[in-house]
Amino acid sequence: MGFFEEYLVLPKSCIINARMPKKAFTDNPEFDLRKEEKSIIKEYIENIYLQYSLKPQLINIPKYEDEYIRYEEIEIIKIKITEQGKENKICDLIQKYIQYPMLIIIEFNELVKINAAIKKINKVEREKLSIEEMIYTDWINLNELTKKEKDFLRTLSINNVKTNNLFTVYEDFTNNVNSFNISKYKDVFEVKSVEDTINDIELLEKIKTIESEITTLRNNIKKESNIGAKVELNVKIKELQKKIEEIKNRLN
Repeated sequence: MGFFEEYLVLPKSCIINARMPKKAFTDNPEFDLRKEEKSIIKEYIENIYLQYSLKPQLINIPKYEDEYIRYEEIEIIKIKITEQGKENKICDLIQKYIQYPMLIIIEFNELVKINAAIKKINKVEREKLSIEEMIYTDWINLNELTKKEKDFLRTLSINNVKTNNLFTVYEDFTNNVNSFNISKYKDVFEVKSVEDTINDIELLEKIKTIESEITTLRNNIKKESNIGAKVELNVKIKELQKKIEEIKNRLN
């Protein structure tokens, strides 16, 4: 059983499984890609497939639209890449130029990375959607799944999300991805309310900032020859690590 069949558990009516040629992006005048963007698509993508389309007429879940958001359909896309390193940029490009809410599954050998994007109606051109936030998981090894990873992937099943309308479906997708990212700093994976998750994501950003500072300090230690200076840098690292633990204790 494949990844999509095992974890998304979508009805057969939603299966598209259509290859999307890279030229649909690189040669499309409406997208107006820069030279380096075209190169990324040509060199780092092996293939792109539209795996599923969640539309009211296919899945019997109503669309949703208000002043700020529009959910007429949800696309689930699989992108197989040739090497790692440009996957986030690839997701940025695909999410930017395909206007529908999308769940992107990046594949590299036995690894997968999941991307979602929160899009809002463009205030100037209301027929368009603008990206407000990009969300990515870390790489997940499908051959060596941890309990956290298994628990997370199961939450992506259509049977485990709210199906009031397409917005609630996608909101649960994004909330589950965020909950998984938060679980990196917790003992178990657990889906919290959207409100709790938003609060935890803010704390997570603080943790990432501090981790970046720690990485910089460790690099400075490697370059430093003075023993006293090395000791001082190590003390700063210990203080920052303590801050991280304090923030982790505030996670819901």
